[in-house]
Amino acid sequence: MTAQVLTPLLAGVPLLLGLAGLLLAPGDGGRERRRAAATLGIAGAALALLISLLLAIVVDERVRVTQQWVSFGDLHVTLGFSLGQAAIHVALAVCVVALFVQVYSVAYLHDDPRYAPYAAQVSLFTGAMLLVVSANDLILLLVGWEVMGVCSYLLIGHDRRLPEAPAAAVKAFVVTRVGDVGFLLGIAWLGVAAGSFQISDVLAHTGTPTVALLLVLAGVAGKSAQFPLHTWLPDAMAGPTPISALIHAATMVAAGVYVVYRLFPLFAQSPAALAVLGVSAAITLLLGALSATAQDDLKRVLAWSTVSQIGYMTGALAVGSPAAALFHLLTHAAFKALLFLAAGAVIHAVGTNLMSRMGGLRQHMPVTFWSFVVGLGALAGVPPLAGFWSKENVIVAAAHATEGDGPAPAWVGWVVWLAALAGVAITAWYATRLLLRTFFGYPRSRTEDWQVGFDDARFD
Repeated sequence: MTAQVLTPLLAGVPLLLGLAGLLLAPGDGGRERRRAAATLGIAGAALALLISLLLAIVVDERVRVTQQWVSFGDLHVTLGFSLGQAAIHVALAVCVVALFVQVYSVAYLHDDPRYAPYAAQVSLFTGAMLLVVSANDLILLLVGWEVMGVCSYLLIGHDRRLPEAPAAAVKAFVVTRVGDVGFLLGIAWLGVAAGSFQISDVLAHTGTPTVALLLVLAGVAGKSAQFPLHTWLPDAMAGPTPISALIHAATMVAAGVYVVYRLFPLFAQSPAALAVLGVSAAITLLLGALSATAQDDLKRVLAWSTVSQIGYMTGALAVGSPAAALFHLLTHAAFKALLFLAAGAVIHAVGTNLMSRMGGLRQHMPVTFWSFVVGLGALAGVPPLAGFWSKENVIVAAAHATEGDGPAPAWVGWVVWLAALAGVAITAWYATRLLLRTFFGYPRSRTEDWQVGFDDARFD
């Protein structure tokens, strides 16, 4: 197949299989329905991964597939897809994490009667993120953006037995919708000003108003859990742990960072927009890291760490280094997916999220322990793990920006640089605290109640 054929299939396959999976949703979750749902979910992620691998091989620079939809005078609306090497790398990360989540969920939600709609919604979530990554125009990007919002609401509120799940789902939906109002106005402004919603035409347009970019940043703050619209993400831990891995590692919170990356030439023309982004990034980075030090819930520690790490990415963008932001996005996807999936194994074994009731798990779960060592080491920036190199790039970029070398004011570089350095120390503290409280010391609950050995993924 040619790249022009493969590109629309990248998002299309998981979206279509997700829609097919929704037809399996009604019922009591029987064995055949479960098997079909698992097959559709895993197949959607696996095929998307295969397509992204083929695209990585056949695409040299950029492939575009566009079709004019409608015209209003000088305003032309086209729908299409566009993929370059950066987009393909992000797509690969999304597909790898989605495939692991789908396979992991088969065992993790083995007794869940609502597994069928869950698997379908994960496929739709994955397809929506791939739509954001591959969209060649702002209209199609907005469609993927909004589908992700709906899927996050459904998945966070999946477990109706938990009283906090519906409230967390509504909170995530409402807070992100607040940002999305600004996002919608911002992309409408950009498209009308450029006379086209194609991203290439929008980027070629000069004189973009700063207000339009600030409106876009409102949507980014909502989706990527940046200050002041960050409050929904820790509460979203009410959702199943595999969904936390997908949201935090490769989809929703990464979407906002990727949108700024795609539109960065516009932001580079607006020091004021970069200043707002930089201040928000610094506050988010420190707020997330400090909040993580005070949590007893294992998943909430990881959630606040995501808030902080996204601050590193937006900070890199603010100081004029989109490459550093993308690098940290990719490394974060790897180690955060590892941490959440390992956390799911711990919670499944111990029966609680609270670290105060864990302890001594190193002897009982050695594989999970070493998974945490690697993941937390990367999170803390321990060399030679990937997180060290990506964080170093962000800090070096901020240091260069302090000299006025870039589109942002020098003081923005200082703000991001100081916050990033402080964040490194705080991250090392809460990562060490998590490891010690969970895996070292003595068990602080009845070991007879533990179900150690989360290895038997089953399709029956």
